Amino acid sequence: MKHLAAQFMLASLCLIPVRAEDAKVPAFFVLDERSGQQFDIQAWQHATEALKGEDLVRTYRLGGDDTVLRQAQDEAAAANATANIVLLMTTTTQDTNSTEFSQSFSQLEQQLQTDPALNGASVLAKWPMCALVQQGASGHAGTLPVTMILVLDHPQANAFCYPLVQSYFTTPPGPDGTRVAPINIDAATIALQAVLPPMKLVRKMLTDKTAFSQGNLVERPTNIYAPGDEIFIYAYFENVGRKDVGTPMASSEIGLDIEVRDRAGNVLKALPDQHPFKVDAPTPFPVSGDYFTNFATAGIAISDPGDYTVAYIFHDRARPQTPPVTAEFDVTVR
Repeated sequence: MKHLAAQFMLASLCLIPVRAEDAKVPAFFVLDERSGQQFDIQAWQHATEALKGEDLVRTYRLGGDDTVLRQAQDEAAAANATANIVLLMTTTTQDTNSTEFSQSFSQLEQQLQTDPALNGASVLAKWPMCALVQQGASGHAGTLPVTMILVLDHPQANAFCYPLVQSYFTTPPGPDGTRVAPINIDAATIALQAVLPPMKLVRKMLTDKTAFSQGNLVERPTNIYAPGDEIFIYAYFENVGRKDVGTPMASSEIGLDIEVRDRAGNVLKALPDQHPFKVDAPTPFPVSGDYFTNFATAGIAISDPGDYTVAYIFHDRARPQTPPVTAEFDVTVR
């Protein structure tokens, strides 16, 4: 991420607008390619077409001819929109997915707070595949601030990022003068969940709770417990649905019922609706095969000696119409 700071100093997607009731405003984008970092012009044009923003998104490529900037300023003045001239630069990070990008971007945010060379810079918006960071004022009257697009290294990242950037600047600011980033909806992830099979138990084990609390998954060597000992288990699932799927607010929730049975299958004790497992799961970019996976841990103590089957019954609460998944464990208390 140090490379990002240095470069910055040189300088199937749907959208939900946050102010849908407001009319769009024209934005005059000056794509500054003088540093050698090139925009994907085809992806930029496709984004404009997808937003039906040909009259709102005015694009100028700034290379060796500085008169382009003057043209943008003149046309913005004619449209009474000089406040919405956007001088854009772009850089590709070394990150290949949204998890890496988020981690490295957090480092840049810390640098923005502590590095005097980045004084005045601010984060305008951040999405799974890219972010907008505006450089501080240069101190020269009439000089436009540079807004940098930081985009991760993926063939489709620009195609997903550019519509968000265009929507951000063509949405008018609020009364306080600030804009709110549009929410991106990943239609591909929504489509994946639509055909996702029911939740599936892939792995289960009696595990050592102390080791697990220290970050280690260790299978318990025996199923024999002393009275009152916690029967702590681990279960790993595939095909776990998401609430608000395809959005930054996506989450998973697995409900749990516990039954203590004798070895003949008779229920001796039922504990319905135990503590649910809730996890924020914002849509990654790109969506990987393990996105719809999750794990759960649970435990119960039995005081009376005997041979039991403990059934942990898990429910995919994002898709309540799907059947529950049961992880059974034969244990002996003595």
